[in-house]
Order: sequence, then structure tokens, then C-alpha cells
Amino acid sequence: MPEWSDNAIVAGVVKFAERDAVVTFLTQNHGRHNGLCKGAFSKRLSGVVQVGNLVQIHWNARLEEHLGTVRVEPANAFCAAVLNDPDRLTVLSCLCAMCSLLPERENVGDFFQKTVEQLALLPYDGWAERYARWEVELLKVLGFGLDLSVCAATGTTRDLAYVSPKSGRAVSRDAGAPWRDRLLELPAFLTDADAAAQSVDEIKKALKLTGFFLENHVLKTIDCTIPAVRGRLIERLSRRETVDMQVL
Repeated sequence: MPEWSDNAIVAGVVKFAERDAVVTFLTQNHGRHNGLCKGAFSKRLSGVVQVGNLVQIHWNARLEEHLGTVRVEPANAFCAAVLNDPDRLTVLSCLCAMCSLLPERENVGDFFQKTVEQLALLPYDGWAERYARWEVELLKVLGFGLDLSVCAATGTTRDLAYVSPKSGRAVSRDAGAPWRDRLLELPAFLTDADAAAQSVDEIKKALKLTGFFLENHVLKTIDCTIPAVRGRLIERLSRRETVDMQVL
């Protein structure tokens, strides 16, 4: 009988019977994985089996391809830390919902740890910018990594301002000028890991960039849709365009 234990993020919860749930996890070593959690809505587990929480799980099944059952133990209640902040709670929900795009039961390497870091840092400033960077990492894991390090036309690493919608490679401002109407805008903070976004508009442009490749490349190869919560996140950012970037 196959069984294993792992660290995991609760990525989705669907009620099954009165107190049980089919739970989707992003695991450290087993990728996106589902399991039947008995008593998920019981007094003992209802606060643990919450989207965004870090848990320890033990999964077992009669056969490897079966749904299996899972025992859950708490590790870190990331959800509770942002429960009273609608913006951060929306980001937490978006992070977990977007994990539905990942292949099932395939190890995603250090992407799990990067997602844990996102959840751990949500209470702190910079959450919107970090989320945009996380989507770039998500594209890479899905096989559509963007090359934002060098101009595809000239080889320069300076003044990168556009991205080719076909290749996903950066283009400098001068080289891309004649075709700028056909290219995607590249926010400066995505080209430098140490740079900070200067405005909410920059973050929205970053999400427009990643959204283009999610819709036009990823969704054409896998049978899924972009979770609606991503649109709600962008709407929330639109309402905060005049807010000081320090609080984002």
C-alpha cells in the first residue's frame, strides 16, 4: 500500500459529505496532490485545513493512482495572519488557486519553498510586487519561462523595455521602438531582483505581461482556466492606484 509524509500548503478545500473534504495540497516533494481528509470540518481540524496554511500530511491509498486519504497536522497558520486584511487575503487565495495550473503529482522543485516564502511574507510591505515576481516563477515551472535578462535583438542588458509576445524574450527600448505597438511592456522591476516597483501601474503591467503568457501559451496546452480570484486581485490593485507603494 503506497504511503508517504510531506510538508504541504493547503491549496483548495472541497466539502465531501458532512465533515470530510477533498483537499488539494501543494507538497514539497510530491507536487500538487489531492487527498480525502476525514473530519476536515471538525472542531479539531477546521482551523487547520484552511487555504494558505502550511501543514504536515501523511497520505496513503490502496493503489498509487487512487485519491487516497490524508492525515493533517498543523505547521504554520499563514491564513490567520492576514485574515483581517482583504487585500492580502486575496493574494493568499490567488497564490493557492493559481497552483491549480501545476501538473498533478509532479515534483515542482524549489517552487514549493518559494510559495511558502510568499505566504510567510504576506503581512509585510511589498506583497503585490512579490506576487508579480511569483507569477514569473510559475510560468517557468509550467514550461514557459520568460527571458528578461538580455535583449533578444541586440544582446544588450540595458534599458530593457519590452517583451516579445512570441518568444517571451526581452527587447531593449531602442530595438523595440519600431514595433512597440506589437510588443508587451516590461516593468523595470522585473529585470532586477533588487529593484522595487515604483507604482501600482508597474505591478499591473507585470500582471498583464504574465497574464498574456498564461492565457496564450499555458492554457493552450493544459485543460484549465485562470482562477477568477486573479481578476479580483487586479481589480483591488486598480482601486489602490493612488496608495503609497510602501503599503503594497
